[in-house]
Amino acid sequence: MSKTAIVTGASSGIGKAIAESLLEQSCEVFNFDLRPPEESSQIHFVECNVCEEDQVSKAVNTVKEKTGRVDVLVNNCGLQFMAPIDEFPKEKWDLLINVLLTGTFLCSREAYKVMKENGYGRIINISSVHGKLASPFKAAYVAAKHGVLGLAKVIAVEGAEHGITVNTICPGFVDTPLMRKQVASQMELNNLSEEEVLSQIFLKAQNVKKLTSTNQVASMLKYLISDDAQTITGEAFNISGGWGMGL
Repeated sequence: MSKTAIVTGASSGIGKAIAESLLEQSCEVFNFDLRPPEESSQIHFVECNVCEEDQVSKAVNTVKEKTGRVDVLVNNCGLQFMAPIDEFPKEKWDLLINVLLTGTFLCSREAYKVMKENGYGRIINISSVHGKLASPFKAAYVAAKHGVLGLAKVIAVEGAEHGITVNTICPGFVDTPLMRKQVASQMELNNLSEEEVLSQIFLKAQNVKKLTSTNQVASMLKYLISDDAQTITGEAFNISGGWGMGL
């Protein structure tokens, strides 16, 4: 029997790679996002603001009505804003906390209800190495990502008796179109080559001076939802070139 999977923020970047990987594994995949993907695909698009309780409940119910189950939930939606703590706007704090943490809670809660009924579920959070350490100017992002790891542990404890596992993937810098735009901007601002920008700015704290590919994240997720990982729960796995080593 094929599995039913929900991926939030699957219209581009990491979420898109994960959704496509799940599709290759014969899953029926639903993309919860505010904007549809640029190209058509077999992935079902469901317009949903993960911060809004009613929208999340309605979206999950739509999946349940169509397939009768939710086997896999991937909490991937993300965004970023940077500012010094003494200049950090509250509206930006609220936005990041709502999307990254409250959105993860709402989607997990609604999917958990369906998983509990069926006695099976896999919840995977795409967090960040910033869920374990801090960088300057990222107060809301770091706070939210730390919160995701704590939330995952609670759901892992509660879900164990119902056949539900919960794990988190913590990437470093990932090679996405958005990341490439940031690299290009730094090249222009600092008159540096791409290699210099990566090694001296973005990947400075990494031991392996390479961007993580979206396929690496998708491959880690593929393992964590497999039967081979059925006793792995409440864990957080780094894919950060050694940046989060020991954490």
